[in-house]
Amino acid sequence: MPIGIGAAILGAGALSAGAGLIASGNATKEASNAAAANNALESQIYQSNKALEAPYINAGDSAEGELSGFLGLGGDQAATQEAFQTYLNSTGYQFDVDQGENAITSNRAAAGLLNSGATLKALDTYGTGQAQQFGQQYLSNLSGMVNTGAGAANALAGEGQNYAGAVSSNNNSAATVAANAGLSAANSVSNALASGVNAFALSQGGSSFGGAGNAFSALPTVFGLPIGPTT
Repeated sequence: MPIGIGAAILGAGALSAGAGLIASGNATKEASNAAAANNALESQIYQSNKALEAPYINAGDSAEGELSGFLGLGGDQAATQEAFQTYLNSTGYQFDVDQGENAITSNRAAAGLLNSGATLKALDTYGTGQAQQFGQQYLSNLSGMVNTGAGAANALAGEGQNYAGAVSSNNNSAATVAANAGLSAANSVSNALASGVNAFALSQGGSSFGGAGNAFSALPTVFGLPIGPTT
């Protein structure tokens, strides 16, 4: 068979190898793009959850500071007292105290005991009881806000771990596809060139079992180097 036909056979093998390389490159690119898109979606979901939970976390942090100050464990005492007073003013505390004290003094006055020690004691007991009641409710409210903030922070931490795991999985999958594509491309090139060489040898009268004789002497060169054994 003419050398030109043999070269065409080798050329076909080279084209096949090239097609394998292109397919490998496309697979790697698609896997990389898919990983990037998935990572962007995971980031969007995480940032959305973070924005939703931020108000609860911030409120919990503020409540924790107020709770510590109210219990005398630190913080800004003046700010703590101001916050507590604001709370009392919003609950009708003073109205309840005034109504209760008016009822006590009215009853004592009717009995002629308005300025007695018993009346003063009754007023003190009532006022202390009201303060304790509203104070306990205030503590309960602060504790609830602290717990809500802590729950939101824990939820966000878990979502952060999920986000990191998803991104890692996406990147690992893309890397696996790229590695497999590289191996596939290498095998494709190797097989295509081997098939081309074998076909050329057969076209020159050689044997597919290795008895190519001098058929390899007619092989063209690649990059200036002869393909096949040299004599």
